[in-house]
Amino acid sequence: MNKASSIYLDLVRFLAAATVFLVHAQYERFTGGLPLVAATAKLGNDAVMVFFVLSGFVIAYVADKKEKTLKDYALSRLARLYSVAAPALALTVAVDYIGSRIDYGLYTGWDFPTDHPLWRVLANFFFVNELWFFSVRPFSNGPYWSLGYEFWYYVIFAAAFYFKPPVRYWLVVLACCIAGPKILLLFPIWLLGVWVYHVTKTRTIGETLGWILFLGSIGTYLFFRIAGYPEFLLDRTVATFGDTVVDGWLGQSKYFLSSYVIGPLVALHFVGLSVVSQKFGRFLEVFERPIRYLASYTFAIYLFHFPLLQFFAALCIAVAPSLRSTMVLLGVVATIWVVGAVTESRRADLKRWLGSMSDVIHRRASSGGRV
Repeated sequence: MNKASSIYLDLVRFLAAATVFLVHAQYERFTGGLPLVAATAKLGNDAVMVFFVLSGFVIAYVADKKEKTLKDYALSRLARLYSVAAPALALTVAVDYIGSRIDYGLYTGWDFPTDHPLWRVLANFFFVNELWFFSVRPFSNGPYWSLGYEFWYYVIFAAAFYFKPPVRYWLVVLACCIAGPKILLLFPIWLLGVWVYHVTKTRTIGETLGWILFLGSIGTYLFFRIAGYPEFLLDRTVATFGDTVVDGWLGQSKYFLSSYVIGPLVALHFVGLSVVSQKFGRFLEVFERPIRYLASYTFAIYLFHFPLLQFFAALCIAVAPSLRSTMVLLGVVATIWVVGAVTESRRADLKRWLGSMSDVIHRRASSGGRV
């Protein structure tokens, strides 16, 4: 992957997180609606599919180039996940508790479940929140669901990549059986990222085809979205399987038909990027530092924004409507900036700590439990 492609992918990563943020920020109960970003209202799932393809690409890359052993892979993945997942859960619990006492009415409804609080925290902490047809939402933090998918994609990939047959096959089957059909329904989207990495690594396509893939994928997506095909496909899914299955069992996977269109378009866009990125590489390099900086907050934006929107909406309940949206957005962005800087800076420390704990456990196991 050349430098220009790397910068571009970081830009896409940030824009996808910002899109999810804006989708939720324009909710009436948070800001009274944001007319200037109303066009993003239906793009949340599309942005997550971008994340899935990017995730598959990055995992294939690091497994091939950097994380040569299962231990290194596991430590890196756990450090990456828990550096943001643990703070996100702690932040959610804290701001939901305070916010619900400021404006209880904002914390009622299906999207703020409060039953079995300990189970909700533990299920999400250990990434079993989306297994099979269950969905354990961590209070107000709806976007957290995707980590319950990502974790199991990491596990399945590790079983396939780091083990040899026949153990490989048994472990892949076992991981898939644990994850369940809902998570596996979107696994092909994640695997497209793995495919992109291997295609761009081993094959060279012509510049003309590269531009066709790069620009054509954007045009096709815009047509697909503007023509209303995602809504049509969701309606057909509901008509075929019924509301109970689609809304109750499939959860966020209910958009799988449109995801099967959007995911390949994202993948083809990235394949085209690998060819044409050098053409605008100098332009991207001018903005490399701010792009890299913003991209470092991707996980923080994605995992922190929703409970913070809810909290600051409650905190600003008495503020005049003309100022409320501004104050809510500024509060959310400032908090993400501060907390995100801390979580990102501690990731390496967390990996070292996990490595030390792994070594201690290994030594104790080798000595029969003796210290």
